Amino acid sequence: MTAIARLFPRDRADKLFKTPTANLGSNGAAQHPDKRKAGGHGPTLADEVCFLLNVTPEDELPDDGPHSPAEWWNEYAPAVYRWECIRGTAAPVPVVRGPRGGVKLSPAFAEWMMGLDAGWVTAVPGLTDREKLERIGNGVCPQQAFAAFTMLREQLDNREQLVS
Repeated sequence: MTAIARLFPRDRADKLFKTPTANLGSNGAAQHPDKRKAGGHGPTLADEVCFLLNVTPEDELPDDGPHSPAEWWNEYAPAVYRWECIRGTAAPVPVVRGPRGGVKLSPAFAEWMMGLDAGWVTAVPGLTDREKLERIGNGVCPQQAFAAFTMLREQLDNREQLVS
């Protein structure tokens, strides 16, 4: 948690999406966040993406640089923009059509949110969207892991210097 706090201090926090979790693929359909809260639960990433954004599966990512259209993201726009700058890639369209025509969370968007290269999970042959979301949600954000290991290494180095 310390690595995350140092990367994104609370005093600069924008409205952030929920973290992808392994149960995203098996939670059932997205619900409006207010309905989920009324039932005593917090909204999921799928709830936020499917009900709080101004984007449809038919929208396309413009080919004009490393940023997606700000109007897609509502109050999440500053956080998405910052992650696009850090990653150097535009956020993919966050929703796709499900097998029955409904809107659901795009595995490519969850993959992008976790800081993975495009296709790292989503291009694995034979995986269903559910399986992709489970694997992405069980994964580690490489940038956070790197920051955590860097901080641990610094602490160990400092200890070694104190002991010597």
